[in-house]
Amino acid sequence: MRFAIRDDDANYFTTPQALEACYGDIWDTIPPSLSLISKVKGDWPYWLQHIYDNRHQTNWQGWEQDDVAHPIEQNETLILFLKQKLQESKLDLCFHAKFHRNGDAVRPSDRENNYVRGAEFYTNEDKTHEIISEVAHLNSIFDYKISVFTPPQNLLSKLGYQAVRRAGLNICGGGLSFLSKEKNIRGLYNLAIQLVFKMKHKHTNYPFVLHYSNHTEIPYHYPLQPTTKVEDLISAFDAVRRFDGDFVLSTHYAEFFYPTKYNSKLTMKDVLHEFLLHVSKFPVTYQSLSELLSKIKKQ
Repeated sequence: MRFAIRDDDANYFTTPQALEACYGDIWDTIPPSLSLISKVKGDWPYWLQHIYDNRHQTNWQGWEQDDVAHPIEQNETLILFLKQKLQESKLDLCFHAKFHRNGDAVRPSDRENNYVRGAEFYTNEDKTHEIISEVAHLNSIFDYKISVFTPPQNLLSKLGYQAVRRAGLNICGGGLSFLSKEKNIRGLYNLAIQLVFKMKHKHTNYPFVLHYSNHTEIPYHYPLQPTTKVEDLISAFDAVRRFDGDFVLSTHYAEFFYPTKYNSKLTMKDVLHEFLLHVSKFPVTYQSLSELLSKIKKQ
């Protein structure tokens, strides 16, 4: 089976020291895929902690007023560090967001909760050219070919999904039903194999990368968050392993040293290490997310 790590939200405020503390002891074996925010708006570290502490009581008016954009290339120390790690094959880059803000004049009404404010591509607008432009900009900064998109808040509207497809990016997640995907011959084939799999294995997610006409997708990924218990990750991993499938662990480096919600003495990094110890007991091919979603399957 294949295994990859998706890490969302690296941006202008990210430090090399933070990434080193999170992944320096594993990236020689597993190259994490950092999903970048190219021009994050607002004081990211402040609001990350504020939202983590306050959730639905977040000061959203203050958040919206703090809307200065911070282009990632203005953090020259981070850029140099990431370029070095890319050359060493210790990291991979994906595209996550431009601002990590939903700036729609009217947001989709079927998801009226605070987290949609950060779901930039759960949208009523066509963001195709914006995605193409931002990915090209990042490619030029890093001299790297970004090929994968990971949606903020793991939410994509149908318009957002179509924009990512038209931009030619492969997709990890998105929360969009497989019934809503493309309906050409390849799309109908993918729909059929997922329906058949679900009829046979009602309580298991489809565990393979899907190939569409101009992109690939892995519809399911498994989050490591402050609420995640290692036994839940092990259960999910073992379910995918039964089918020799593709497993993506999704996380956020910025939360690695937060205490878990169920044990104040245990951090997310502790959970990660315990989980990876279990994974190491089995024949697993460690890949970046870009490799996992490549149209050419690497063994």
